[in-house]
Amino acid sequence: MTKMHSTLLFGLLGTVTAVGCGTAADSGKSIPTTTRVSNAAASIDASHYKLAEEPEGAVGVIAARESAEDGAPLVLVGRIGGAANPWIDGRAAFTLLDPSMSVVANGQDSGETELCLDDCCAVDRQNCTTLVKVVDGQGKLVAVDSRELLGVKESDMVVVKGTAQKDKSGNFVMLASGVYIRN
Repeated sequence: MTKMHSTLLFGLLGTVTAVGCGTAADSGKSIPTTTRVSNAAASIDASHYKLAEEPEGAVGVIAARESAEDGAPLVLVGRIGGAANPWIDGRAAFTLLDPSMSVVANGQDSGETELCLDDCCAVDRQNCTTLVKVVDGQGKLVAVDSRELLGVKESDMVVVKGTAQKDKSGNFVMLASGVYIRN
């Protein structure tokens, strides 16, 4: 092998090795969400957000929308759902539906379930749902998917303890410090 061929061969091998050792971000490929979530979840203690006992005095979403005051402590009960996708991927947040709504099959053969939009929600979904944001001690949204952090799934009945957040337009969000999952 000539000196020129050797140099070219080693140069090509070095380039292939350098490309192979790069990160997904370097190659333009996205990193799977599950990898990012798992890494984030490993650094956050979920026990700070999972309640061992159900808090007393829970009210449904519909009642809370009418009576809760901005910044006031609140215990809210409802079922995860009320939207085609009740999750905020990669964040500890989900849509909560008033407990008076029921789960029904979405077509006989589909095998999928969705939350029934009976009386209240058939007219106005906004009146019987709210966004729940699980926040840390500084009031910041926890950067781990709620399904992984809390072990919840769609249609789970949960009791959420935290603070009501309402703006002047009447928009209502629950800032949760803890979540209890009913069995």
